[in-house]
Order: sequence, then structure tokens, then C-alpha cells
Amino acid sequence: MERRSVLLAGTATMLAGCFGGGPKDFADAEDRWPPQGRFVQAEGRRIHVWDQGQGTPVVLIHGASGNLRDWTWMLGPEIAKTRRAVAMDRPGMGYSERVGPNAGDPATQARALMAAAREMGLERPIIVGHSLGAAVACAWALADPENVGGLVTVSGFVMPTSQKPMLAEMVGLDRLLVGAYFNYVRSSAAQDGVERFVRRIFRPQEPPEGYVDHVGGPLAMRPAALAANKEDIASLNTALRRQSKDYGRIKAPVEVISGTEDFIINPQRQPVAFSKLVPNARVTLLDGVGHMAHHVRPDTVLAALDRLDPPTT
Repeated sequence: MERRSVLLAGTATMLAGCFGGGPKDFADAEDRWPPQGRFVQAEGRRIHVWDQGQGTPVVLIHGASGNLRDWTWMLGPEIAKTRRAVAMDRPGMGYSERVGPNAGDPATQARALMAAAREMGLERPIIVGHSLGAAVACAWALADPENVGGLVTVSGFVMPTSQKPMLAEMVGLDRLLVGAYFNYVRSSAAQDGVERFVRRIFRPQEPPEGYVDHVGGPLAMRPAALAANKEDIASLNTALRRQSKDYGRIKAPVEVISGTEDFIINPQRQPVAFSKLVPNARVTLLDGVGHMAHHVRPDTVLAALDRLDPPTT
């Protein structure tokens, strides 16, 4: 059930913003939601970043099917009041270029974002990841342990759903199933609209007013982004089986945030289980909160940042 849920998580975020969406809505997505930030050339690839504020850098990584607009809706500007907030499009999503072989692996994506961070001169950033973006954030903390000031996972999909390859993975059906599911969802979005998907990703809360118009979900419906998203999700369980074995090597202090009513992930099997593998983890479980905890309880994320980077008086 949890593996099916990560598909639904990506789908709902992907479709946010497509009310009544037909094919024309997907075709003109770039006109309706142009780049919000600037482009950083890193190892021959363009990474789209939104960079605001001064002080301790806080890198914000979005989840499946999303883009950096998820962070610029509310929390990014709030962080930028006291720190340097840097939201990044994951490779292949939003306006960042895909990264080549094994592009769906969180470790591959982390290396691309790390290269952009170096080009920007970010020193000891705090890395914040939501949902699938938390897997990328963890990969970053493992790859560059001496230069990560802290790690925050929000509703993180960071643990494998099975420790052994499932039959679908072994015979190659896993990617086919993911592809078929996404084709079904895209068709449904074009025919029926997507308000129900948006409400589902936020449940039991409601999406904040204005969020759907801001986030630019149809950007993920472009063919290249849709293919990238399929690969990210199809690759995730295999990657997390390998990556999770090394979580004990994370040196940075870790803040783990999750809602108790998250229907996308199981809080006990994902964030809580992850926290038991990490030496310096603090867990905050938000009673009654769903998957979009950073929008429902932004104060909790800000408090976590204050613990990792105490404000100066």
C-alpha cells in the first residue's frame, strides 16, 4: 500500500493547479508559470534556483511531481526573512535539466544539486526535503557529510518499502506499472479536472487559498517532466534499499517532521523508522496533520531551523 501511496503523492502534487485542465493547459504551462528564479550552470547542466535572503543557507528540495514553487508559496519567503533561502528544482522537474545515467536515483540528483550549491558559494547549508525530496536531502547529507549544517525531512519518503526486490522489480514490470498509472492519471486530469487530487494530497486539511494557482502543477505534465517523474518514482525503492543502509553515517543534526494523519506515507515505517537509524535525530509528530505538513504547520519547520541554527540576539 505504501508503494502505491508514493504514486498518489506524486500525482496529486503534479496535478495541483490543473483545475478543469485539458491538453491546452499542459501545452502552455511554461507561459503560465515561467521560471521564478535564475539558472546556475553546474557540471554542464542548468539548475533552476530561487535564491532570496542572507545568512545561513537553507536549501529547499521539493517532492515528486513538483517544482520549487511549492517552497516559494509561503515558507521560502518566510525563511528568507532571517536566512538565505535557496529552493531548487530537482533535475528533470520544473526548469532544471536532467542529469543523465541513473537520473532517477536520489544520489544522482543530490550530486547535481550539490554542484549547483558549490557554484553559488553555499557553505554548510541546512538541507530541507519534502516527501521524495527528503530522500534527495538524505543522499546529500551522506555524500557531503562535512559540509552539511543540518538536515530536515518533512513527510519524508526515506525508507524502502521492502528490503528485498519485489517480483515486479525483478522482471521489469515495476516501471511499466508506474508508466501505465501515470498515463491513466494524465488522461483523467485532462477529462475530469483535478480538484479532488489536490484535496486528497492535503487531507485531512484543505489546500490554502491561492496555492493551486501558484504551484504550477501542469509543468510536470510536459512530456520530459512526466518521463522524469516516472523514472524517479520507479527507481525510488531500489535506491532507498541501498541508501538506507548508510543512514548511520549521517553526521549532521537531523530534524524529522511528519503528520500523524499522512495517508501518503506511514509515519512509523518512514520518518520514525528513519530517525532510529540516524545518530542525531529529533522527531516531531504533528497530531492530525497530513502529508503537506510544511504548509499546514510552517511554524514547526521554522522552529526546527531555529534549533539547527539558533538566531543571534
